[in-house]
Amino acid sequence: MTKLKSHPDLQLSEHIAQVKSAIDSLCGWHSKSVVSPEIKALIQKVVSLHDIGKGTKAFQEYIENPPAYTGDPMDKAHTPMSLLLTLLISREEKWEALETMSVSAIVFGHHKELPLAERLREIGIGALPKTLKRQIATLQADGLNQHSGLDISRLNLDGRPWAEALKYLDNSVVPKFEGLSIEDAIIFRLKTQLLFSLLLEADKALLAVKNPQTYLQREIKYWNSQWVDQKIGSPEDTPVNKIRQSLRITLKSQIEKIERTGIFSLTAPTGSGKTMLSATWLLKLREKMSKKGLCPKAIIVLPFLSVIDQTTREYESLLTTGGQEADGSWFLTSHSLSDRKYKQGLEEDVEHFFVDTWRTELTITTYDQFLMALMDTKTRYQMRFHNLCDSLIVMDEVQSLPCKLWKPLEELLRCLVKIGNSSVLLMSATLPAIISDAKPLVEDYSAYFEEFNRYKLQFRLQEKLKINDFCNEVFNRRDEWLKNNKRVLITLNTRKSARLVRDKLADDWPREFSNIPLFFLSADVTPKDRLDIIKTIKEDNPCIVVSTQCIEAGVDIDMNFVIRDFAPFDSLIQIAGRCNRNGRLSHPATVEVVDLNNEKGKRYSDMVYDDVHLQITQQLTEEITEIEERDILPFADRYFEMLTAKKNTGIEHLKKFARWEEDKSVKELLRGEEREKYTFLVIKQDPELKDEMSKANKIDDRWKRREAWRAMAGRIAKISVSVYAKRGFDPQDIATEYLGQWILHDRFYSTDKGLVIDDDSTGGVLIL
Repeated sequence: MTKLKSHPDLQLSEHIAQVKSAIDSLCGWHSKSVVSPEIKALIQKVVSLHDIGKGTKAFQEYIENPPAYTGDPMDKAHTPMSLLLTLLISREEKWEALETMSVSAIVFGHHKELPLAERLREIGIGALPKTLKRQIATLQADGLNQHSGLDISRLNLDGRPWAEALKYLDNSVVPKFEGLSIEDAIIFRLKTQLLFSLLLEADKALLAVKNPQTYLQREIKYWNSQWVDQKIGSPEDTPVNKIRQSLRITLKSQIEKIERTGIFSLTAPTGSGKTMLSATWLLKLREKMSKKGLCPKAIIVLPFLSVIDQTTREYESLLTTGGQEADGSWFLTSHSLSDRKYKQGLEEDVEHFFVDTWRTELTITTYDQFLMALMDTKTRYQMRFHNLCDSLIVMDEVQSLPCKLWKPLEELLRCLVKIGNSSVLLMSATLPAIISDAKPLVEDYSAYFEEFNRYKLQFRLQEKLKINDFCNEVFNRRDEWLKNNKRVLITLNTRKSARLVRDKLADDWPREFSNIPLFFLSADVTPKDRLDIIKTIKEDNPCIVVSTQCIEAGVDIDMNFVIRDFAPFDSLIQIAGRCNRNGRLSHPATVEVVDLNNEKGKRYSDMVYDDVHLQITQQLTEEITEIEERDILPFADRYFEMLTAKKNTGIEHLKKFARWEEDKSVKELLRGEEREKYTFLVIKQDPELKDEMSKANKIDDRWKRREAWRAMAGRIAKISVSVYAKRGFDPQDIATEYLGQWILHDRFYSTDKGLVIDDDSTGGVLIL
């Protein structure tokens, strides 16, 4: 056989055989409805064609000794040639138009990202034709036939074959794609992503893992739903616990009735134990499906890192209850603070690959990571997509998603359930009708809201309060709170207003109450300190907490009294869920809602929230001074109805996804356009990190160096604070640059205050 290398130590025929074997194994993890005969046939074409462009002289010279290659980088590129040959073969063999588009896109994009529809046309325009002309002259047709079984000698490569390929795309392939309905186009794209995902993992598994056959055999870990019952045990006989138990009984009976995949909803009051309710749904349904021959993976999607930390502890506790030792084979967390650990005994490269591919039975992740696996075209996210199929997906605090993602999420989840054999559970205390036909697991959930009456929203919106007046007001109330051993939460809309309130409360703190802490929670505080503070707050001792919205949704704390700066109605309900959460008080606790202005008369709420959300909230509450918890649900329903009628729910983003068109990134859709930002490391919280950064930077191999930095990403994020700066801000005023990172000078940070910067140190240009 002619020598034709795919990798420095691997012949092309060997690589193709290995990828085929790996894909066969990965397909074995999935149901026959997901890996259908259609998908199986297409994946074989993808495997055979994805590296066929490596049969050029330039690539073979490069792969013999990559560091020594001095030729034109474009000449060694293999994906454009793979695309050209795929298009010509598909035309020759008269493939279906959509098959051609799907396989061509995967072949062209498997080293970077799934290409947009317009990018496929690059085959016949711009600089590529000149490169292809040079490559065709050195193409080893006989060798490719021997290694891949594809006879390209029958193709007409004389003249301008790229022009013929472009003509075929424009006249036969693209028109068929453009004629699809939106739903069919979404299904087509998700099927393409499934193929892409399987190829990506199989292609990399053989290189990343020394013993790929072990890796490719799924070791199922059976989570036992009885662990939930054992963990809950016999809780204290309180009205709140009785309601929680009633919800669990109702939920269990509904799970028994589930016979097919679908989208389900769970609307329940804050503090009703939704984490364990969702665990019950997840584990009981998983057991039920396992008896039918398929054990689905589980994915839990959460909005905030503080909630992820809390949920992770709950699932670790479940494993402990079941006598199991938690490691990555049982579950992983996937977010910016993840430590990228899997289990002891694995080599570092292997461990990181396991983490990157969600090689686990249960993944706890953020909306960012989940939506990127679902929608982002980049290979590092699409490699995970096939794990969204044959899965049980819990999406908590769905109301935290911006409205412009409602329509895309609705249609994409529907199509994922249809082609991916997955089930989705949407959860919240204030659940918008993102998916109108989601099946409620607790149909009479309004009755549970009526049974809870732990708090009352008290609106003080008749007049706007200047921030300085508000600071003086809470200062005057402080000593009374301290004398009565209160647990008080004051939540503001901006970091600056929170800082002003915190600093005022700290003035002349009474010596006799030195044992009662004042906590500060905002983005000025490192994630490490925030998580530690929340853990301390949960101990239920008297305290005063000043925070921004970072404590709003899902954080399991129980306060006696709350003050909240004006915000959208769903945010008000979420913060109210932190007030008298466990119903220990004999009367409804108070959540005061005030309307704060800065010194120039501008509302802080206007600086943070969308106008429509605020206007609708004002309309709902303008004639009302008080709402008790038992009456809250009709207001929440009306709020989301009005919001849906007025807001852009993202139909244009859905269409762009379906048509493979350029759009904003998932990150921008979630968080908006980013302003200039500086991130600083509070290195005293992890002194050894500096040496680790130095060691990583000295690694010669750039891939290993990059992986070493990625391994530290979680540690870096845990001790980071970020600021947005106006023109003229110089980070050197407060930090020292070190290997591309800004190390904050010690005097500018303290755990009790967070980032401490005065106007003199920055020229008054820092926005907090």
